[in-house]
Amino acid sequence: MNRRPLPLAALLLAAASVTAPAGPARAEDARALLSESEERHRTRSQEYEGGLVVTSKDGRERRKSWKSYRVGYAGDSRMLIRFTAPPEVKGVGYLSLPRPGKNPDQWLYLPSMKRERRIAAQDRSASFVGTDFNYEDLEELDHEKYDVRLLDGESVAGQPCHVVEARPRPGAGKSLYERKVLFLRKDILYLVRMDLFLPGEKEPGKRLLLEDVALVDGRHVARRMTMRDLAKGSTTVIRLEKLAFDRPQPEGRHTLQNLVREAGD
Repeated sequence: MNRRPLPLAALLLAAASVTAPAGPARAEDARALLSESEERHRTRSQEYEGGLVVTSKDGRERRKSWKSYRVGYAGDSRMLIRFTAPPEVKGVGYLSLPRPGKNPDQWLYLPSMKRERRIAAQDRSASFVGTDFNYEDLEELDHEKYDVRLLDGESVAGQPCHVVEARPRPGAGKSLYERKVLFLRKDILYLVRMDLFLPGEKEPGKRLLLEDVALVDGRHVARRMTMRDLAKGSTTVIRLEKLAFDRPQPEGRHTLQNLVREAGD
């Protein structure tokens, strides 16, 4: 099954913009929006070269680069990331493999140790190789793991957006976050912002922005991702270059055997 995170028939969208029903109707509208977004933007695979800059609160910058390969979508996606620079992280690899109804299996390969390490549940909150992303942040959003409801609309960067609150469903894998608030552009039903709330937080602790949205291979895609740690004051910006969709992926690319090959793209 190929599934893709986040899009509603025109009639439902029109109805949602006129009325604001409460309770179950709001939940149904939110689910329909997310399902339509997912259907609209689904791809069989995605690959890109990423250049990232981590900026600390005091303005110090660290630069890294990686290659990313994803096959499948959302709840059934497999992902391989391989760092290419600087020398101290070159060869570091990350692999994510899906487990239906559960958190994915995640593995990190460190060349200095010459072995892979499985990311334990208690380590999912750890920083991913010194960035503002943790291991859960790397997962593609699978809306079926969440109870959702429609909130009042807002604008992001001048674009009107549907706003959906998502709370983790019991038994659908554990989440670090108590809730996530998703902002979908109304014109293309594309996710452009996600506010992340840890348990007990009234304001988001982190915010993901998906920016510079353009058509690539006929697909809308954000060519810049910005994760802001609002508590720490640090920021990680990833520029996505050489983007390509729906290319066939080598048979053994998304395997542990390939992960431990330092040149294994």
